[in-house]
Amino acid sequence: MTQTPQTNVGELRRRGFIKLKAEDMYSIWVKTASCTLSSEQLRKLADITDKYARSYLLFTVRQNAVIPYVNSRDVDEVKEELSQVYLDLDRCGPIIRNINVCYEAKICPYAVTNSISLAEKLDNFFYDYTHLRHKTKLGVAGCKQDCITSRVLTDVGFVSDQRDGKTGYDAYVGGQLGSNPFVGIKMAELLSEEECVKFAQNYFELLENEGKEKERAANVIKRLGTERVKQELNKNLQERVTLKPISRTTSLTKNATDKLTLRLRATCGEVTSKQLRKIADIAERYGHGFVYFAVRCSPEIPGIDSQHLESIRNELQEADLQIMDKGIDNFVTCCFGADCTENIVEPRPLIRKIEKMTEELGLNNLDIKISAAGCPNACAIPHLSDIGLWGIVEPEVDVANCTGCELCVPVCRMKAIVMEDGIAVIDQEKCNYCNQCIVICPFDAIAEKRKGYTLIIGGREGGDIRLGEVIAEFLSEKEVLQFTEKCLRIMKDKKANVDTIINQVGIEKFKEMLAPGTK
Repeated sequence: MTQTPQTNVGELRRRGFIKLKAEDMYSIWVKTASCTLSSEQLRKLADITDKYARSYLLFTVRQNAVIPYVNSRDVDEVKEELSQVYLDLDRCGPIIRNINVCYEAKICPYAVTNSISLAEKLDNFFYDYTHLRHKTKLGVAGCKQDCITSRVLTDVGFVSDQRDGKTGYDAYVGGQLGSNPFVGIKMAELLSEEECVKFAQNYFELLENEGKEKERAANVIKRLGTERVKQELNKNLQERVTLKPISRTTSLTKNATDKLTLRLRATCGEVTSKQLRKIADIAERYGHGFVYFAVRCSPEIPGIDSQHLESIRNELQEADLQIMDKGIDNFVTCCFGADCTENIVEPRPLIRKIEKMTEELGLNNLDIKISAAGCPNACAIPHLSDIGLWGIVEPEVDVANCTGCELCVPVCRMKAIVMEDGIAVIDQEKCNYCNQCIVICPFDAIAEKRKGYTLIIGGREGGDIRLGEVIAEFLSEKEVLQFTEKCLRIMKDKKANVDTIINQVGIEKFKEMLAPGTK
C-alpha cells in the first residue's frame, strides 16, 4: 500500500494502525488472546519486526503487543502475516479494546475463579459490538488482589471473590486514569459468569440509549448518578444474553499451580526480535508454550520447574534478558516517546537514567514501582506508582495572532477554552496542560509558556487502590532526578516503598521528608 495524499489516517486508526509523527510511519496494535501469545506467535512477531519495522516489539499496560515504525506501504502485508498465526489487530475508536485478564486458577494459586473463561465469553460476545460511542475497556481478575488493576484501568471490571460460602465476581464500573482519574465503583456482587455477561450487555445498552459522544463509564456515572447507573446495570441479570458466542478456549488441561512463573525485565516495555525468539524457545521447552504480558509491561513465562531455573537464567543472559527477582519492579513508559502524536516530553531517556540510579543505589525491593508518560494521558499508569511522572506544557494566548477561528475550543477535552470577543481565553484552573490547543492552532496564536514534568507519589495498584498525589509541576529533568534520588534514598533507608511509608507517617510528613517546606 503506497501512501498518497488521500490516505485515510482515521480509517487506518480504526483498523489498528496508529499514525506516528515520523513520516509515513505507523504503529500496529496486536490483539492478544487472554493477554498471552504462543511461542509460534512470538516468533512470527519477531520476524515481522525484522522485516517491516525496527526489530523490536513493545508491550503495553493494555497487555497487548505493539509493532512500532511500520511504513504505510507495508501495513496490509503485516496484517496478512499476522493472520497466518491467528493474530488480529486491536482496533481503535468506539470499540471494545483488548480485554485485560490475569492468570486462570490452574496457574495462579490465589485465583478463586477461572478468569480466562469469563474473559473469553466477554470477548466472544462483544468483540464486534458496534453500538458504542467511545472506546470501552473490560477486565477480569481471578481474585481480590486484582493484579490487572481493573478498578481503575477498565470501564467495567469483574473481580473474583469468596464470601459467605459463595464465589463470584464483584463488578466495578467507571475506572479510568489519564487527565480525570476515577476509581471504579462497585455496582454488583458475586455474579456468575452468565450474570457478568448480561451485566456488560446492560452497560452497552445504557450507553447506546443514554450515552453521549466521547463518554466513558466515569462520565456516565457523574452525569446520571451512581444509583441510576447501578439500577440500569443490574436489570434482569438472570436473562440470557441475546448475542451468539463463538467457541474458543486457551485454558490449560492440567493444574500447574506448583510451577514457577518467571517475570522478565523489559524496561519501557521494549523487547528485541532476538529476545522474542529466546523467550519463545524457553516457553516452548520449559513452560506451557506461551507467554503472558503483565500490566507493567513485563513478559512472563508460566509453568517452569524450579530445577530448570538456573539453566534458563543462563540462556536468558545470552539475549541480555534478566529474570526480575531483584532490583525494583519493571520500569514503565508510554509507547512511542517523541513519535507519539500527543507527546510533550520524551520519557524513555529519563526513565533509563532513573533505572541506572536505582542500580547505583543498590535498591532491591520489587514492591517499588516507577513510571513516566509523555503527556497527561498518562498511558504509563504513573498514578499507580510510587514515583510517577508525565509531561505537561502551559499554553499562552497571543492576542495579536488569534483570529477567532475557534479550532482550539473543541479540541480541549477539559473544556477550558472559551471565546470572548473573538479571542481564545484559557481557564488555567481547568487546563490539564495537554498541548493539543498549541498543536491545533494554525496561526501560532497559542504558544508554549513553560514545559516540564508533573511529579506524583504514593500510588498503589492491585486490590487496595490508591491514586498518587501530585506534589510538583513543571519540573525540569534535572529537578526530577533530584526529587527521585531523594525519594529513592528514603525508600532505601526505610526498607519500604512510598505507599508503605505514607501508611506509616502520612502523606504530609512524607512530603516534608522529600522536600522540606513542601505543602
